[in-house]
This record gives sequence, C-alpha cells and structure tokens, in this order.
Amino acid sequence: MHKQFPIPTTNHDVKSAYAPETAHLPIELRDAVDAALQECFDKNYCPDELLGNTLTQVRGPLDSLPKRHGLLLEKAIAHAFAEAGDRYEVQTQVALTVSKEAMSLVESNQLDKLDNLNLPIGGSHGKRVVIDILVFDHQTGDLHVISVKRGGGAQGGRDARDARKDLTAAGLMLKNMTLRKGLPVLSVKKVLVDWYGRSGIVARKKVTRQTVDAYFGLPIASRVEAMSAYLESSIAARMAPRLLAAIGNTSAPVDTERQVEKITPCPEGRFETSTEVASARPSLAECLSVLPLRRQGRQMQSVGT
Repeated sequence: MHKQFPIPTTNHDVKSAYAPETAHLPIELRDAVDAALQECFDKNYCPDELLGNTLTQVRGPLDSLPKRHGLLLEKAIAHAFAEAGDRYEVQTQVALTVSKEAMSLVESNQLDKLDNLNLPIGGSHGKRVVIDILVFDHQTGDLHVISVKRGGGAQGGRDARDARKDLTAAGLMLKNMTLRKGLPVLSVKKVLVDWYGRSGIVARKKVTRQTVDAYFGLPIASRVEAMSAYLESSIAARMAPRLLAAIGNTSAPVDTERQVEKITPCPEGRFETSTEVASARPSLAECLSVLPLRRQGRQMQSVGT
C-alpha cells in the first residue's frame, strides 16, 4: 500500500473536474515533485544581461518546470497501473533498437495493415527508440505501448511525425520479444497520451486527460491531477519570494550564494520500474532483459505496487 497524504486545498476560480484538492497523493509522487522543485529552485541561474539577476531567478524555474511536469506525468500514470495490483506489469523508459526493416514497413504501409505483424529483434543497427511506459495486462493479454506527451503546445513538424512512426515500429518488435520469452501477448495496443491535447501529433489512437480513464479502465486522471495540483501550489509558494524580490521588496532577497549555472534544460530523472508477480510465469522485466541498458540520459526508479 502507498502511504497517503492529503493534497493542500488551493483556491481556484474554476475547480478541476477531478477535484484534486480532495484526492490523496502517494508519498512516492509527492517526493518526486519535491525533488523536481528542489532541483529547479536550488539553482542560481546565470543572470541575463537584459533581465538582470532577480528576474532571471524568476524565469529560470519557470522555463524548466513544464519540462519536468512532463516527466512527472509519466510517473503518475505508471503509478496508477502499478497500484492496480498483480494484473499489470509496468516498465518505464524501455529502450530498444528498432531495425531498418521495421521502420521501412511503417513508412511504406498503412497502419491498419501492420496490426497482426510481429518482427524479430536482432542486430544492433537501427534507430534508438525509448518507450515511455510499457504495460502488460495479464487479464486481457494486451501489451500497451504508451507514449506520453504533456501536450501543452504544438510539437508539430518532424518530431511529431517521428514520434508516431517510432511508437508503431517499436510495437511491432516488442510483441515478438515478449512472445519468445513466454509472456502470452495476444495483442499490442499503441497509444499516445496527449495530456492537454495540444501536441499536434497525429496518432491512430490518442487519449487526453478527459478520455484516459475510459480507455484504460483505471482511475488515472484523478491521480495525475492530484500530482499537478500539488506541483502548482508548491510552485506558487516557492515563487512568491522571488517575485517580491523582482519588484523591489528587499525583505525577500534571492539567494545568490549558490553555484551559478547557465539556463539550460536540467538533467531529467528517468526511472526504471518493475512490479513483481507472484507466479511461475515470466515477468515483463525478464522478457525485456535482452534490451541494452540506457547508458546516458535519464535514469529509472522502481514503481511501487
């Protein structure tokens, strides 16, 4: 069981449809939010010549926090599956090399013609793809290949096209991998979670915060909205002294004694998750054990059950 702690009530003109102020947030998600906030607000950003130091210390965290919120969305969604018990096996940040053959199939065929295909995984040549969340449902035999986008603004262009192709190609190969390892995958369901619905990415199946619960049959939205509400209220509390300093209130100075860092995207915390299933059948983690470890970038952390 997750430790629970009440979300502090915040005053909003329009209340969330999911009433996050009455929800309970697992301690793991609260700690993840606190860690993201600390990384952003503990920095002393290199002063911009135009803005000056006090305004730079306001802008720096605001530039970084939306990106970190995207990572927290992934973590909250993964926790919602893990909390459902032994039915689901959850992995996050699953990296694999998609073969040129798989990418060629995706680029030259309509998506509905690829549904029943599964391709072998072999060789080290191809495109490196990272799946945000991979969930196997022991009850239905579905393998959910999930890409998560915050969707706060249009992504568009080549990145949007690549995201769609990568998700499809990875799904073709993951089905074969899990079948060979003995996990009874009946179907692969590739879905884009476009949380705010404004990513601009065209996907065959896309869900938003309004439709995610109905699609997966789990109370995911309330968990994510509770996390976002806690993040929102914490940002406001930490930002207040900086705003006062920026408008000339010297009673709330910005700490300039920490090491100066330029305003660049912060290293993002990636987390490895695993859930234990008490049976003789192979776990999702075992099925994916042949994949290479990510040696660079964001690291992974266990998702509690």
